[in-house]
Amino acid sequence: MWPRRSGPGFVSGSSMNYHFQKITTVYDVFLKQFLADTPFFFYELLPFQELYDKFIGTWYSLSNFYARHMEGLGNEAQDLFASIEPMQKAWAREHNVNYTKENWLKEIVLAQISAFRPDVLYLQDLSLFDKGFREQIRQAYNHELFLIGWRGAPSGDFASFEDLDLVLTSVPHFVQRLRNCGAKAELLTHGFEDSVLQVVKSNQKPDLDFIFAGTIGNSKGVHAQRYTLIEKLLNFSPLQVWGHVNGPLPLPSQAHRQVYNAIYQTNNILSRMGLSERQKARIPLLRRGIDWEENPTLPTLDESYLGRIHPPVFGLEYYRLLARAKITLNVHADLAENYAGNMRLFEATGMGSCLITEWKRNLADLFEPELEVVTYRSAEECIEKVRYLLDHDEERQAIAAAGQKRTLRDHTFARRVRQLDELITPMLKKR
Repeated sequence: MWPRRSGPGFVSGSSMNYHFQKITTVYDVFLKQFLADTPFFFYELLPFQELYDKFIGTWYSLSNFYARHMEGLGNEAQDLFASIEPMQKAWAREHNVNYTKENWLKEIVLAQISAFRPDVLYLQDLSLFDKGFREQIRQAYNHELFLIGWRGAPSGDFASFEDLDLVLTSVPHFVQRLRNCGAKAELLTHGFEDSVLQVVKSNQKPDLDFIFAGTIGNSKGVHAQRYTLIEKLLNFSPLQVWGHVNGPLPLPSQAHRQVYNAIYQTNNILSRMGLSERQKARIPLLRRGIDWEENPTLPTLDESYLGRIHPPVFGLEYYRLLARAKITLNVHADLAENYAGNMRLFEATGMGSCLITEWKRNLADLFEPELEVVTYRSAEECIEKVRYLLDHDEERQAIAAAGQKRTLRDHTFARRVRQLDELITPMLKKR
């Protein structure tokens, strides 16, 4: 299936070419959507390549972008998706690979590594592909292997990554924590696949004022800050949400929501009259409207904001949604602490939406604050800036255009893959 030269990475002129294999897992919510339109028994009849092409055609954010651009550099490359069961089992069936019911995922992955014989193996999911499994890979694979792992979240087992030749992460404070535990860590931020702009062609003006697309949950240390912010924005801004809601969101009663809606409308009128925030703060109704007690027994998010909470979207649907948005909200997970680096930064700007994101210590390394993206330090500041941007179209459009230009220049997957190649090539040459 994959042609293979003899020996490890070879040098062609001044550059090194190698076989690059990336193996990842797929977000469960999207995977269920992807598989839902076809009965599972029918998937068992489809060939691997047809299933693979169908998945790539969704433009899911962890698609074959790395393999595509690695091949552009002259390497043999492959992206595989270990958790898509019918696809993986189709590959095993076509290659006469036996597997057990309990451990099919890892057994098929081991067979795929053996078949492709990569010089560089990139494991996206270090929770699934743990140290014990990585030892299995090295034992079963007698060709010298350069092993890369990705870690974008805090971990109690940072020290267990020292067996990897390289650990990549998207935020700078994790780099130092990994290095302190003996891992060979480097920063490689997320990116945007700019070729999606050729597929999502839209000449229409954005028709959605203010959106957020992503997971909302109140788990401490994961999305609690996002949860709290979105809760306030739903009451005091025209925010609409597309996403998976983990658990009920504490919200005000119906009577309180009516009051908050009146406060929001009044604020809009006063803003257009030119009243300052200080002047508005003197109005008792507005002054007490921002802060309210949380009550965990109140309705869930989708019950309380009918028509403003929508199912999650992925791939092309997600990119089309971003293209329709005048303003896109970005909120990092709690674990990012005071540093920016999530995918939405680059996806929203890449699609031409005006991004409003939390102020972070390293944000200026990625974008010019207030010129290419808009920043906020509190829910109140976010609300105020959203209102301003919606009232000043030319200014909003200029920021959106500048953000897109910066992303297409500095933050594409093609550029990220070149950066990765520049990291690993010197290490491979030493071998």
